[in-house]
Amino acid sequence: MVVPPLPVARLTLLLYVAFGFCGLLAVVVAALGLRLRGIRRSYARLLDGGDHGDLLTLVGRQIEAAGQLRGTLDLISRETAQLRQRLSTVIRTVGFTRYDAFPGSGGELSFSAAFLDEAGNGMVLSSISGRSESRLYAKQIVNGRCGHGLSDEERAAIAMAIDSSATTPAPAPDAGSSGPIARSCR
Repeated sequence: MVVPPLPVARLTLLLYVAFGFCGLLAVVVAALGLRLRGIRRSYARLLDGGDHGDLLTLVGRQIEAAGQLRGTLDLISRETAQLRQRLSTVIRTVGFTRYDAFPGSGGELSFSAAFLDEAGNGMVLSSISGRSESRLYAKQIVNGRCGHGLSDEERAAIAMAIDSSATTPAPAPDAGSSGPIARSCR
């Protein structure tokens, strides 16, 4: 069977379609070439600063660096927890009240000061000043409480330290009293 030859118009049309298809393929190849060039630049930037090994080596180094950072972060976390523990035992609040322990001696030279950590542990220090002598007392405070009798002024100083806000000091003892009135713990 013999195939009849194609007319010239049809051959011309097929030739134009083939040239068009080749032109389209050339544009696609050029676009892919530009894309590949961009990828090569990104890859070169990724490998920049080190020996130019393959991508798997680079990823392995990044995983190792992340592991080292995780270890450093764990160490910092442990140290932070230790510092928080140590800071919880540091004196954080102070309550202070001045008063005239012996009316008539003047000057409100007596005072009570409470020094407490965040758990309410510490001490209350009281100085009773008279005309001819001064006495200093220290009492241990555990969880905001004391095992010894407290004066109103000492209780006020402890309350100030616990509340971390200024409260008015307790009134001075009566004129007939020989000093601060001892009371039981709160």
